[in-house]
Amino acid sequence: MRQAASRRFILYAVFFLSGAAGLAYEVVWARQLSLLLGVSLYAVTAVLVAFMGGLGIGAEYFGRKLDKGADPLRLYAVLEIGLGVYVLLFPVWLNVMEKIYLFLHPGYEGVSAYVLAMRFALAVLVLILPTSLMGGTLPAMARYFANYEQESGRFTGRLYAINTFGAMAGCIAAGFWMIEHLGLSGALRAGALVNILAGAVVFIIARKPSPASAEQTPRPSATPAEAPVRDKTLLIMFGISGFCALGLELLWTRLLVLVLNNTTYAFALILAVFLLGIAAGSAVTARLTARALKDGARFFAFFQIGVGFFAILSLLGFARNSGLIGFINSILGPDNLFTRIIPGGEQLAAPVFFTILIIFPCTFLMGGGLPLVVKALASGREKLGGDVGRLYAVNTLGAVLGSIITGYAFIPLFGIQKSLIGLGWLAVASGMYLLWARSMENRARATVFSIPFLLALTVFLVVRGDISMLLSTQKLDAGSRIVFYEEGPYATVLVSRQESDFSIGRKPLKRLWINGDPIAGAFREALQLERLQAHIPLLLLPNPKAGLIISFGTGSTAGAALAHNLESVTAVDTSREVFNAGPKFAPDNLGVMESPRITLVEEDGRNFLLTTKRKFDFISAEPPPPSNAGIVSLYTREFYELCKKRLAEGGITTQWIPLHHLSKKDFRMLVAAFLDVFPHAAMWYTKWDAIMMGSDREIEIDIEKIREGMKNPKVAESLKGIGVMNAYQLLSNFMMDSPALKKFVKDTPPLQDDRPVVEFTAPRLGIRKGVRVKEKNLTALLAHRTFPEIKSASPEEKKIFRKYFDSQTLFFKGQVERSAGRVVKASRDYARALELNRDNNDARYTYVRLNMLVLDSLLANNQIKAGLDGLRETVRLDIHGWFKPQLHFMRGMFFAADNRASAAAVEFESAIGLDDGYFLAKVNLAGLYRTKLDRLGRAIDLYKETLKLNLTENERAAIIKVLKELGENVDNAMAESAEAAPVV
Repeated sequence: MRQAASRRFILYAVFFLSGAAGLAYEVVWARQLSLLLGVSLYAVTAVLVAFMGGLGIGAEYFGRKLDKGADPLRLYAVLEIGLGVYVLLFPVWLNVMEKIYLFLHPGYEGVSAYVLAMRFALAVLVLILPTSLMGGTLPAMARYFANYEQESGRFTGRLYAINTFGAMAGCIAAGFWMIEHLGLSGALRAGALVNILAGAVVFIIARKPSPASAEQTPRPSATPAEAPVRDKTLLIMFGISGFCALGLELLWTRLLVLVLNNTTYAFALILAVFLLGIAAGSAVTARLTARALKDGARFFAFFQIGVGFFAILSLLGFARNSGLIGFINSILGPDNLFTRIIPGGEQLAAPVFFTILIIFPCTFLMGGGLPLVVKALASGREKLGGDVGRLYAVNTLGAVLGSIITGYAFIPLFGIQKSLIGLGWLAVASGMYLLWARSMENRARATVFSIPFLLALTVFLVVRGDISMLLSTQKLDAGSRIVFYEEGPYATVLVSRQESDFSIGRKPLKRLWINGDPIAGAFREALQLERLQAHIPLLLLPNPKAGLIISFGTGSTAGAALAHNLESVTAVDTSREVFNAGPKFAPDNLGVMESPRITLVEEDGRNFLLTTKRKFDFISAEPPPPSNAGIVSLYTREFYELCKKRLAEGGITTQWIPLHHLSKKDFRMLVAAFLDVFPHAAMWYTKWDAIMMGSDREIEIDIEKIREGMKNPKVAESLKGIGVMNAYQLLSNFMMDSPALKKFVKDTPPLQDDRPVVEFTAPRLGIRKGVRVKEKNLTALLAHRTFPEIKSASPEEKKIFRKYFDSQTLFFKGQVERSAGRVVKASRDYARALELNRDNNDARYTYVRLNMLVLDSLLANNQIKAGLDGLRETVRLDIHGWFKPQLHFMRGMFFAADNRASAAAVEFESAIGLDDGYFLAKVNLAGLYRTKLDRLGRAIDLYKETLKLNLTENERAAIIKVLKELGENVDNAMAESAEAAPVV
């Protein structure tokens, strides 16, 4: 008896580890193949289809082998050992696959039917064997236990649960530890060792006779009369179950990423919770009463109805995510064990429990379906391996179709919310069909209790609005207006527009959001980076003709490149929706979408570089931060090698590297990777970001050539918009040359594809540390800052430039102090920078903005004299009149606080004269005319004018209330916004 229990425990442990290794392989293979086939949805789908399809084929094929008498344990041992050996050789297969891919690729720029078919074929070629071996393990283990267990559904469910719990463990291990510390190849070797050892252990067990015991006595096979009739309808319903499961997983992931941060940890946790629910459901259902398993089809129908119910209900949870997460945080407390353990800390702690709350009930019922269907369809002991294999194959086929159709058709056509509701109703319909088609008991009661409630819930959700849009907007600042929103197969893209009193001329701030993260924008700080990334290298190059932009963003970099009269610019991005948002950033992107010289390619940047036949004089990469999931491959040494391969002789590659959310070591690793490929490199600096520039030869800085290039009216206008009026101002952004960069990185290892550690270490900084760390990174950069070698500059010009350069250093030091919260010291540095060089527009702009924040604080504390004194100094600083409307408004506010109503009114009128859309100026002026200056008519006119501006709902309601108190009949048309887009 004890030997039997030990044998069972060992086999369970082996099956658990097999599940862990299998999921780790899926994670690693998806990453490795994405480096070759790309990370676009088309490439990822090819890998998914190949992986899942192989599992289904293996389950069906080896299930048939078991039906023909194959020894289940020996077969299982061969499968595990064969899988381990294949995995050890996987790097060889991958290398061969790359050669085949490049040989067969036609060099098309973009995705064609041929390229899609080729990717799919190659993914199948490299994955079909190992995944088929993996697919055969469940039928083999189920067939073995069929000899000694009385209840097929019970032990099959138990095995499936154990394997899925192992998969969850593998997901956590790979996503949280293995890839970071062992690398991709190391993770594969570890998994292969597990497989080979597991196979060896099972092979040894297979050679020993089973211990004799009542528990282990083989049970007789079911007689033909006892064997259930094969039920094709139930088989199809089980396929629909898989269709709904993978479709819902995709939709939940898209929604949860909007709630969680877009990091690799978030994706790992989502998948782990999904697997947890499936494993728990299978384990619990496997232990249900004999009646439940006996009537497996009926209970499966109820489970399907439950899946649909909880899927649709999950949308209510998403709608209330802020309140639920806040409640969970209050229970967890500020400093708890879970927060300290989980990567990302408090940012992910509560959202993890929120994820469990939202999707666990549904996934629990998904997992519980397998034991029920096995019991309902199993034909007997001799055929159990084939039955389980067939069920697994059908469910897997449904899962593949669910993922493909949901991603390619449902989301683009109906959006995430409607797609989720549709899949929920599909699950309900399949369950209802089973109940009524088979005249099962309680069908009428199930219909009466579920359908009306689900209809009411569906109507409520549709009327309430798009919850996925709600999630996309909840990170936006108050007063932001949505001017573009589109859900695509790969990403949810949003463009926001926000009125700002702290931008030049109160120009609205426009931002690009992808999957809930702010990626780029059209305001001075963002434009400075985006435009200089193109202007600096193109002003240095002798005669550039072709440019390549990887990661299109707002289109500002591509627009700046086209200003240099290049013959062509190719822009590459994985998301078509990003291109569709491009017109919303005109004119800041210089109308790039209208240019006949721009070519837009929907493709992964690395794959484009790998397969294109063209060479480019200028290549610019400005991807999202490497802390974002799946992005780190655009920061590795291998990526830069691809850039170098496609760079024309003497051309320049530029790469954006952010200072925020990166430790000093991480930042150095990114720089070291670039320097490892481009020893002729330099670093330039702007805003809070570094721009790396590299070439196959020394990059010369010719001041005369720069001046000549800046005579181009389009270039000059573009640079003027970011405060660059002359060549000295441009050159003052230089940070380091090649020798200084080598000292800066010292012995830091370069970031590589096989060890993408930054993707794991960066998110652990958290938001607060991520913001503060840029202070440390900039301090480290300034310690190595070098004066550039400038060609064709006279001694007098170098002397003049020295002032610009040293002034910019003081500005950078001010940025360090500002980041550290030392505002007084920052002000001193900005002031010293302007004393040394009054043309330092970066220092002037930042200093004036900082003063405005101080003035705002003085006004709030009613410190009128200090405020007016500070205001005079700020006006003196603002020599370009960048903030003239705002400064008139602030003076008016101080005068109003000092009971100087007439003087305040003059200032408010001046502000409105400069900016007719100045809401605060109009509403405060109206208040003065109504309460202090006895000009009620003018006040009413001003209030009505404000209703035509872009107001939040609260602002609009407040104005309407005042007008009604004054006895005015507010026309509905007047109360509508000038733009239809909602304000949040």
